Amino acid sequence: MLDPETGNSIVFNGEIYNFQILRRELEAAGDRFRSHSDTEVILALYRRHGVECLQRLRGMFAFALWDEARKRVFFARDRVGKKPFNYALVEGGVVFCSEIDPLVRHPAVSSEMDLEALELYLQLQYIPAPWTIYLGIRKLPPAHYGLLDGNGFRTERYWDVDYTRKVHISERDALDGLEEKLTEAVRLRMIADVPLGALLSGGVDSSIVVALMAKLSGEPIRTFSIGFREEAFNELRYAQQAADICGTVHHPEIVEGDVAHLLPLLVRHYGEPYADSSAVPSFFVSQMARRHVTVAMNGDGGDELLGGYPRYWLSPFQLRTASTVPDVWSPPRLTALATRFATAKSIPARAIRKLVTEFGWPELRSVNMYSGFWDDRIRASLLGTQAESDLLPRWRTEWLAGAIEHAANPVDRMLWYDNRTYLPGDLLVKMDIASMHCGLETRSPLLDHEVIEYCAALPIEYKVSNRVGKYLLKKLTERYFPKQFVHRPKMGFGIPVADWLRGPLRPLLEDTLCSSEAMAPLDQSVIRTTLDSFLCQGVDHSPKLWALLMYGLWRQHVMREQV
Repeated sequence: MLDPETGNSIVFNGEIYNFQILRRELEAAGDRFRSHSDTEVILALYRRHGVECLQRLRGMFAFALWDEARKRVFFARDRVGKKPFNYALVEGGVVFCSEIDPLVRHPAVSSEMDLEALELYLQLQYIPAPWTIYLGIRKLPPAHYGLLDGNGFRTERYWDVDYTRKVHISERDALDGLEEKLTEAVRLRMIADVPLGALLSGGVDSSIVVALMAKLSGEPIRTFSIGFREEAFNELRYAQQAADICGTVHHPEIVEGDVAHLLPLLVRHYGEPYADSSAVPSFFVSQMARRHVTVAMNGDGGDELLGGYPRYWLSPFQLRTASTVPDVWSPPRLTALATRFATAKSIPARAIRKLVTEFGWPELRSVNMYSGFWDDRIRASLLGTQAESDLLPRWRTEWLAGAIEHAANPVDRMLWYDNRTYLPGDLLVKMDIASMHCGLETRSPLLDHEVIEYCAALPIEYKVSNRVGKYLLKKLTERYFPKQFVHRPKMGFGIPVADWLRGPLRPLLEDTLCSSEAMAPLDQSVIRTTLDSFLCQGVDHSPKLWALLMYGLWRQHVMREQV
């Protein structure tokens, strides 16, 4: 869109949920609009406030704006990283795209592999910003903007959350405040001129979103759920229960293990190796929802909002002991300690690990959450001479240091850490690619930045109380659902990976992993040893093998494109 008053122009992806409020304020100040688009509101805000316009935007967005007067490009990404922004600095300017695969085909962009990104992938199962698998392409991190002009290129962070600033509030007032904030976030995201629905897993997060939608809507909400024949991975009965309570028009569906045809398609859209296997059900539920609606709400972000993962579930005694341990060890020493814990095998070493992560520095649980994949020693063998010995320690240390700076207790430190690593690098990438491939726009009320700021300021006992995570969110959900529904054991949005890799996906797995060309530059002997112990000895290496499979399929896609 062009701004005829200034000559500025913008390319914009996303939604600004408060654009109508902003538009009225701008009109009161004298601005006139030619459309009903939120894109035009961004142009008008920039005209008045420059880069500070970002502080007024409430939504999910990635955009690039040409400033005609200053002869510069201004680009930005939303606070939590819902929308992607990939770019390459080339001679004479910048090339950018929402997806990586089209960007690397630009003739000015190098397709050389970034071996640092490959090492990060093997440990994290995703490639974090600012890396991509290509040396010539970077990701703009969440809550950052960039400027490119005659003086060069630079990026800046424009938003962060400080968990040390706490409010003193009663539980009842905190609960009412959360309901008010979340209801407003849902209401803003229900503004749409296209069919609207919700992805309903049956868990607390998506269920409370659907309950608030039903309260705000004058007609039944359309909801969509998928499940599996394997009962350990199937939540369809809980999704149906939530749908019945909320009076929705519900659409459930079973996913089978025949997904071999889908994986190359996913690889192309992710544009780089990506190994979160829940991308498969995310794709299926998005595809199903798109047959009925164009926009769908989801419950993304609830675990990172108020402590939903088991690693957050500390007792009052653990919180007290952790708060009394002096911060005598620096972040580099703590991350080194966490790395050694990942391979602890002896009884004394495991006892020390339990003591330290239970009562000393529980925040190391988030640092160590990837230890179930390739540990540092095996990953070095897999990479051979390509291994960069201090890359991951530096990456871990940077984020742990930030968590310690911005939070004063282990639960808040884990929340800060996970909101800047796992959430934007893995979970939000997964949902954006899966949904946008199907032409479905997904909106996440729990990731509204005002909801995040509200929850960050809450006392710790409203997040984790006597080993109950998401305490306040569950109390809110109890206002809409029975207690036994709210407090059942947590179930992740996963697939039966091991069963599928030993069953319908086994031919694809063996063909891909036994191809030295597809797996280069990784060590084939390490791959074969891992594959044999999985297939012949029953050792569950499914997360590692899934990561290798997705890497190999990505390599094959790249090789086909280069022919």
